[in-house]
Amino acid sequence: MFLFATPNVRMAVGGVMKLSRFGLQAKIIIIIVVAVVSVAAVSTYIAMLLTRQLVEEEIYRKALAQARATAHQLVNGGALKSPDRLQQVLRQMMRDLQGVRQADVYLHEPVHHLEATTQPQATHLELDNIPNIGTYNEFERPDDDEVTIETEDGKFWIMGVTLRNQGVPVGCLNLLVSKSQTSVVTRNLVRQNVLVMLASLAFLFLVIHVFFLRAVRRPVKEMIRVMESAESGQLDVRARLQSWDEIGLLAAHLNRMLRRIENFNNELGRKVEEATAELARRNEELRRINEELFETQKNLARSERLAVAGQLAASLAHEIGTPLNSIYGHVQLLARRKTNDDSTARRLLVIEKQVENIVRTVKQLLSWTRKYELRLELLDLGRVLEDTVFLSSPVLELRKIRVQMNLAKDCPKVYGDSGYLHQVFLNLINNSTDAMSRGGQLRIELRAPTHGEPSEVTVDVADTGTGMSPETLAHIFDPMFTTKQIGTGAGLGLAICDQIVRQHGGAIHAESEPGLGTTFTIRLPVDCREKVEPPLPVGVITTPASGA
Repeated sequence: MFLFATPNVRMAVGGVMKLSRFGLQAKIIIIIVVAVVSVAAVSTYIAMLLTRQLVEEEIYRKALAQARATAHQLVNGGALKSPDRLQQVLRQMMRDLQGVRQADVYLHEPVHHLEATTQPQATHLELDNIPNIGTYNEFERPDDDEVTIETEDGKFWIMGVTLRNQGVPVGCLNLLVSKSQTSVVTRNLVRQNVLVMLASLAFLFLVIHVFFLRAVRRPVKEMIRVMESAESGQLDVRARLQSWDEIGLLAAHLNRMLRRIENFNNELGRKVEEATAELARRNEELRRINEELFETQKNLARSERLAVAGQLAASLAHEIGTPLNSIYGHVQLLARRKTNDDSTARRLLVIEKQVENIVRTVKQLLSWTRKYELRLELLDLGRVLEDTVFLSSPVLELRKIRVQMNLAKDCPKVYGDSGYLHQVFLNLINNSTDAMSRGGQLRIELRAPTHGEPSEVTVDVADTGTGMSPETLAHIFDPMFTTKQIGTGAGLGLAICDQIVRQHGGAIHAESEPGLGTTFTIRLPVDCREKVEPPLPVGVITTPASGA
């Protein structure tokens, strides 16, 4: 049995090196099988040695007892007197004791001779003629009338029993008993042990499988399910605790870890949201600061350009002041002459007023270092717009430009400087006229909010001229910026218009598309007395000039 089990044990041990490819349950079962088979093989071998010795002793005792019983039956049954009867008893003994291979009966009377044998052709069993009987493997004398020796090959016993008739030795019974029955009984016992061991292993496998299914595999699958859910972002899933053994404690620790991760994730998300909100607030603040900085830089550049324009205007004021005074005096003389032509008188009045504005502007240029303030009064913007269109009517008719005026009748009067506002509207009309060299339509609209008490009025000056690109539109209010040909504009008109509107507390902006015309929108407060900007520093021009 040991020789049979050793190769299996070696194969199982070698297979341990390949356990990494199996699951946990398979590994544990293989290890248990290897251990059980190894222990069973060693224990079976030891049990076989011990059992073989016991079985051998039992067979020896049975054979010796059978030899005694047969010797007694031969003497008391009268079998020694009848050869047939003697032969019959010997055969019956061999049938009753399977280990007997040969039986010989020797009688001493009249001389020592072989009386009967079960194997006539075999060598007769004569213990008295065996020399040096003590040299055999086994030599025993259970009593004085019995002797047992073991053959040289160790496979048989030769047992001799003295036949006594009324205490007198009359012969002997010699038996050749095989020891093979010992191996048969031992093999049967080993076979039974192996069957019991296999049955035990099968039951053990079943128990281990059920145990792993309930105590290991099911909890492990539950934890795997929870971990897969956590990988997909579901941190609120928890493992169901089924026991409080090591695996149960592992599941509890997994739940605790997921709970901490979930809390950490929530806290992290909250902090990220707070940081994001703070970052957005700071970005918004930075954007506002950048816009203010950009606006400041833009105003600074504009002020520098206006300063240059102011210096240029101041130098020109000296050159044009004297001719203007002369023209203004002659116009006044012509206006005092009485004439029946009302149209001529009206036009002289317009010329006188415009020359007065020019003189006023020149005086302002000459006295630029002094504080300058607007002359505010309640104005009817509709009337100012009508006068401006009338003043521009010759150019409009020459250019074949149709004028559409939509002046709200219920528009409130506003506080403003009529001269400067007149120059603003005149400048916008002149720009529209230049943009419609082949004719077109000029729309002038005055409106006020229809709901509640109006706080501001709006003036739109729209044309159907060539329009402007977005790049040009972004710089039209910059001083010294112009798209006109050299000699037709200095780039100060719209910049001055923007400055005048700002000083009135209002705002001006433009919308334009190439080929679709341009619309200027002016918003003026009804009462600008509290919104009027203070006079600008020296060198910044604020007075009107015609042409852009």
